Amino acid sequence: MRHATIPAFRAFIYFLLFFLCSWASKANDVAMDTVVKVQEVKLDSLPKKKMIPYKIIPRQATLKSLMIPGWGQYYNRQYWKLPLVAGAFITLGIIANYNNVRYEKYRAYYYIASPHPDDPTYVPPATVAVPYEDGLVRDLDVNQLKRLNDGYRRNRDYTYIGMVLAWAFNVVDANVSAHLKTFDVSDDITLKIKPTFEYQSFSNGLVSGVSLSFNFKK
Repeated sequence: MRHATIPAFRAFIYFLLFFLCSWASKANDVAMDTVVKVQEVKLDSLPKKKMIPYKIIPRQATLKSLMIPGWGQYYNRQYWKLPLVAGAFITLGIIANYNNVRYEKYRAYYYIASPHPDDPTYVPPATVAVPYEDGLVRDLDVNQLKRLNDGYRRNRDYTYIGMVLAWAFNVVDANVSAHLKTFDVSDDITLKIKPTFEYQSFSNGLVSGVSLSFNFKK
């Protein structure tokens, strides 16, 4: 009789342990679900950061572009225009430098071939040997040197004028683009068409018509 009760007691112990493990597992799952729900509630209760839209001010775009060419286009987020602005000023700068270097070169030779008012005793030579960019040396008189000197100076000055015009065009472009970007083309602009009927006394009749009304965003 004693030996028969031992297996039953063991079975009871195993059943009790299994029940306790199952209850602990369920309690743990309930606790985890509670923690997750509490965290979700806290996250939902946190104030959401409001995204501020990027606002373009035409005056700012104009001033930035006036200070540095291309800055206004960058401010307007027209990044594709930056290479165009930079390329225009780099090209004009290279042309201006090209003409200025040659103007200074031929001005020095022109000074040698021309009379010196400050030194009446100076006798200029009839021609001056001038090395060209292709490596050849040519004898040029004072008239030829003057034409070269004036030509390169004129081209250099025209290039400087072109740089000023390019700067002005860059400012105008930034201003116009900023105004176009701030122009309201949203759905808040609506057009309403309404039929109208008016009584005219001189004709003793009704005159029909159509009225158009625009609603703009305030």
